[in-house]
Amino acid sequence: MLGEGRCGQLLSPLTWPWEDTDVSLQGNLRTILLPDVLQWLSQSRKSGVLHLRDPGGVSKRILFKDGDVVSTASSDPREYLGHFLISRGYLTEEQLNLAMDTQIQTGIKLGKILVTVGVIEEEELKVMLKLKAEETVYDLFLWEEGEFHFEDRDVIDEDIPYVPMDVTSLVMEGIRRKDEWGRIRAVLPDRWIILGRLPGKEGAAEGLPAGSIARRALDLFDGQRSLEEVALELHATEFQVAEAALRLCEKGLLAAIGKKVPPEEQAYRQIRERLLREASKALEESEFTKAANLYRYLARTDPQDPEAREGLAMAERGASHAYFRDVVPLDTVLELAVPLSELAKQDLSPQEGFLATRANGVWDIAAILKVSPIPEKEALRSLQKLLERKVLRPKPR
Repeated sequence: MLGEGRCGQLLSPLTWPWEDTDVSLQGNLRTILLPDVLQWLSQSRKSGVLHLRDPGGVSKRILFKDGDVVSTASSDPREYLGHFLISRGYLTEEQLNLAMDTQIQTGIKLGKILVTVGVIEEEELKVMLKLKAEETVYDLFLWEEGEFHFEDRDVIDEDIPYVPMDVTSLVMEGIRRKDEWGRIRAVLPDRWIILGRLPGKEGAAEGLPAGSIARRALDLFDGQRSLEEVALELHATEFQVAEAALRLCEKGLLAAIGKKVPPEEQAYRQIRERLLREASKALEESEFTKAANLYRYLARTDPQDPEAREGLAMAERGASHAYFRDVVPLDTVLELAVPLSELAKQDLSPQEGFLATRANGVWDIAAILKVSPIPEKEALRSLQKLLERKVLRPKPR
């Protein structure tokens, strides 16, 4: 069995880094491709659990028995059985709520409860369990990175249903989805895209299977909801809804009409506005150090923020002016506070080093500024740092 390279080329098993059985199978999907990991475990007829975790905290497990994938598990709620069945139209939220209450009271597995009450037939449940397990693996192919390690186990005692799956088929479909994801992203660049229905295409919607994700997604895209919101409403994964949305766009039933501001960006905007108000108030009240710290934080967060950059410049000018007016006036003569031989050990910038060597005990600050090729604002800021670090000091009068 051969591995699949990033660009589709075949890799010889001899290129895999785990041929030595003493080497633990672990790494990051950013540098070690998932198809190679799965196919090596399959070819080596491994038994155990492949643990994976993405940077966002979602964790997954793939269970192997003699090289075959026999089950999967995920911490993503949308990959739980109940939510998966809702996404496929087998279950409503009300039915899931009642079934989970029964599960809590009796300890009976959710699938068995749903079969017992007639929500789903046993054979259909088996098909859904396998589909759910496959979707958990397919989603991994869309991860850009994620830590993984394999835990060797001769006996797997996980309390989850066994649904054997062919590794080669999983890899082939996973690679197809990775390619499809690139095509989706070319049209629908992120999950906050808003889609709306196009008029005059009602007839084209009649060919969509009743209860399918595409049919139900079409009803939910109202020109107000984003891909993420529709995925949540359907209890479906982003890929499932985005793939359906792309098909609907290609049929002329939907079109992208806007984009929502992501919640994290909304939160940042609110925090930014509050910090700008605080900084502006501090500037007005001549609390220059406080204002400079606030503007500096905003400028580090977004170096291109014009309000933060302008505010920081004003605050630094104000702080420097106040310092050399009230603390160390410009007619103050400066001298070294450390021996000249120790100056090289002070980790000074080139500007600070130049200014420090001009503090000769004769020139005052105004004189140093006259002979300095450094812009006055920067020179004053450097002199203030040197004074505060006690590299320089005012010469006693």
